[in-house]
Amino acid sequence: MSGRDQFTAVIHTLESSKVSMRCQDMLSALARLGFEVRDGGKQGHKVVTHAGLPGFLSASFTCGHGRNPEIKPAYVSKLRKLLLTYESELVSFLEKTDEG
Repeated sequence: MSGRDQFTAVIHTLESSKVSMRCQDMLSALARLGFEVRDGGKQGHKVVTHAGLPGFLSASFTCGHGRNPEIKPAYVSKLRKLLLTYESELVSFLEKTDEG
């Protein structure tokens, strides 16, 4: 799958999950695009970084509590906007990763 196709698939997943998205699904989607997600200071808090995106420092979201909880729609929307902001850089990163 090309870098563009991978990016488009993740964006489609986020758009179709605006109302309800599970934490594991978000973690998987971000990992497909090369993001690293680690636990933040509070329970359920996640910090997102990406070594391949110049100028991108970090973002965060909250998964909530319990086993594979739902993410609030505001966080899904925020992360979707973030991905769209870095669309060209992410596609380029993914294509370079596929080549190497």
